[in-house]
Amino acid sequence: MSMDATFQEVLRRLPTPLQDYGQTLPHRLGITQEPTGAWEEFWVLDINRDLPGYVAEDPEHPGTRLVSDATLAHYRAAHHCAAIHGLIADRLVDCQVAPDMGLLLFRGIFLRQWERELTAATGDRRVAREALARALTSLRRGTALELRTMARRELDPRTYAIQTREKLRWGGTAARCLLRQTGQARRAELLERSYDLFCFALQCMDDALDCAEDERTRGVSVPSVLGLPSGSLVRAMPALLDSAITLAREARLERLALWLGSFARLAHGIRPEGDADRNEELGRRLAVVAEGALWA
Repeated sequence: MSMDATFQEVLRRLPTPLQDYGQTLPHRLGITQEPTGAWEEFWVLDINRDLPGYVAEDPEHPGTRLVSDATLAHYRAAHHCAAIHGLIADRLVDCQVAPDMGLLLFRGIFLRQWERELTAATGDRRVAREALARALTSLRRGTALELRTMARRELDPRTYAIQTREKLRWGGTAARCLLRQTGQARRAELLERSYDLFCFALQCMDDALDCAEDERTRGVSVPSVLGLPSGSLVRAMPALLDSAITLAREARLERLALWLGSFARLAHGIRPEGDADRNEELGRRLAVVAEGALWA
């Protein structure tokens, strides 16, 4: 089931006024141009749409899954609900949208549905609630770090990596639970480390692309507070992604490693403006510091 299908399934059980509001929710959050736009216009990368599907294959029996189709559907739905909840929470905290009752209601609706789907997937409400508590604690910690660093206009690479990991760690919750609940604790740990690196690489790209707009609207950008050229954030991506691939292979997550490999090839080919040698050197340094911080 796609993210949009999961959203519509939740929506149809709500009162009509909330259904009407919900149909325009992606547009209200500023992620689609059209009022009736879809979630997957924003969530375009396949592993962000379906990370549980990428980790579900049994490495001992290629072509078979660790869980049933029905259980995997619940893990996928949990992943989708986490993404929608996390995006609403992020937009509200960053003041990218004006808070209204509808947004607050949908933030809570998808938090509760996230818990329900993860409970159905794991068969254990305690496990689901502990996983959510861990993810939400990380989200609050990462958000607080980001608000503090941007207000002070002070940010170092280590803090940048940590606050990104904490803000986005909810994204791996369902997939991590799938592996842990099937007795794959070591693979779950490696997955989390791999996905943390991927998410940080993606954040570097986003912050580099948003640099000019952030300077114009906020008077500050992530590269400026880091004291780095935006091109160095782009050139940090290849090293980060190569490390993510290594971890995915160590975890025998072959489908994930293949997807990351395709994405890494694209990243290797991006040549941002500016001093190429300086971007390359500073990008490598950023990647090294970030990996150390994320694995500490």
